[in-house]
Amino acid sequence: MPAHPEITPYPPPARLQRASPLLAFGLEGPWLARHLAAALATAAATDPALARAVLALAAWNFERAPLDPAFAAPGLAAARQAGDAPRRRALCAALARRLSRPAGVPDAGDWPALRDSADPEAGLAFLRPRLADPAGSLFWPGRAFAFALGRGLPDLGRKVIERLGREPDPVSALGPRLAAEAAFAWDGPGAGLAALHAVDAALFPRFHGLALAHGLAETGEREAARAVLAHLWRAENWHPGLTLRLDALTRPKAPARLDALPGRLFVFLYSFNRAGLLAATLESLAQSRLGPARIVVLDNGGTDDTDAVCRAFGDRLGPDRFEAVRLPANIGAPAARNWLAATSNLGPDDLAAYVDDDVTLPPDWLEILAGALLADRLADVAGARIVTATGPAAGTVQAADVRLLPPDAANTVRPLVNYGNGPDFGLLATTRPCPSVSGCCHLFRGQALAGPAPFDIRFSPSQFDDLARDLGGFLAGRRAVYVGSLAVRHHQHAGPAQARNQAAVGQLLGARAKLDGLFGRSVMAVAAARDADTAFAAWEEKWRALRDTA
Repeated sequence: MPAHPEITPYPPPARLQRASPLLAFGLEGPWLARHLAAALATAAATDPALARAVLALAAWNFERAPLDPAFAAPGLAAARQAGDAPRRRALCAALARRLSRPAGVPDAGDWPALRDSADPEAGLAFLRPRLADPAGSLFWPGRAFAFALGRGLPDLGRKVIERLGREPDPVSALGPRLAAEAAFAWDGPGAGLAALHAVDAALFPRFHGLALAHGLAETGEREAARAVLAHLWRAENWHPGLTLRLDALTRPKAPARLDALPGRLFVFLYSFNRAGLLAATLESLAQSRLGPARIVVLDNGGTDDTDAVCRAFGDRLGPDRFEAVRLPANIGAPAARNWLAATSNLGPDDLAAYVDDDVTLPPDWLEILAGALLADRLADVAGARIVTATGPAAGTVQAADVRLLPPDAANTVRPLVNYGNGPDFGLLATTRPCPSVSGCCHLFRGQALAGPAPFDIRFSPSQFDDLARDLGGFLAGRRAVYVGSLAVRHHQHAGPAQARNQAAVGQLLGARAKLDGLFGRSVMAVAAARDADTAFAAWEEKWRALRDTA
């Protein structure tokens, strides 16, 4: 294999955008990957120039999620048309045959609700008797492995791996393939790299290259990771995520010098009766590089030890660096955000970060966010990739960049889920503009927080006030910048996963209705189109830069 193989010719991003308008959002997330495959195949029926990209996408989806029934038949067709080795074709054929849903399974229609239930035990009880289907179907083992990745259930995942390892060749090759993904998910990048040695790279060349590059980057071998990913990109340069990730490794964004900012710097937190989590977050904050930042904590009517935690950190950091404000009642998240911004008298050149009270921050988090925000003159806010902090699902993505789908009959505001179960293998560790970022850890320009209520108190006590603020800015011509190279560990569930009882579900549904009511259908259709254009422009710029230097 040559050190620098030729770049495989695919249509440029602008041509692919016409064929599949959502492709620039990436391929992570089951719905998105399926939708893009269907859209590109439909377009290729009248545009033969897209045929190579259709085959490449089918092969990629098969290797990325080999137990997904939606990808088995297209994977087989791609293997045949590409003239893949007989063993690869045999594996695709076996999976196309054995991943169909078995007939006559009692209560199979209950699975989606059980899968999404807050308590994983119900899903486990449903899956256990279905893992050993006497008819030989692999449908339920496939569902079980995806469930294990998403919910942090290593014992279940390893049972599926053992089951597949006992299959005849070539299906048995799925055992090491899934074992490598499980190792990256549950044991860390070093264990993932070790497990990757057992993966048949001839059967899974794309997955092997992607996982190898990710493992090398995560273990400090950045240049080696870049070289591996560059080799993969030359063969698969149609892939938006590969382009953005390779660009991030090739042209990393410079962090900001916090002592040379044009204005003041603040870090805001608010908390209600979570003294233990707040203390850990403040300790993480104190250990990070904050420059001249002033930390302000709002004790939102707490009755636990929050006051004592704040006094201890105030004594440690001093009144010039730390301030705590204690309210007699809980005013909710939007009002707390507004209070912190207003009482700090933010100027247009100031920067202010809001940080949840249950996160672990890397030492350079503020430098990275400030660098990305100041580098994008159109951006009002910069946000991180949010990952699960602890337990078997540690590192699983909870939130990435918020992208917009066009309105449908049910909702005017339709945020896209562009991340999936398990490790993202670096495909979300990228930097790009977007309409909104996670409110778990985000940094604002002071001018974006002007006025008495930048966060809408109609969303009290919580949910969607940060998204509504970002969407208002996006509709006014501003935007957010997503800094996926920064991973912030979150100790609680994020977003809708927090709704664990009927009252919480009702509050979430009510907030969702308010969000749709704030933004008109025609306005959000325009916003979704602009978002797609923004994503494609970022992809095109990076694709051309890599092509010209490769």
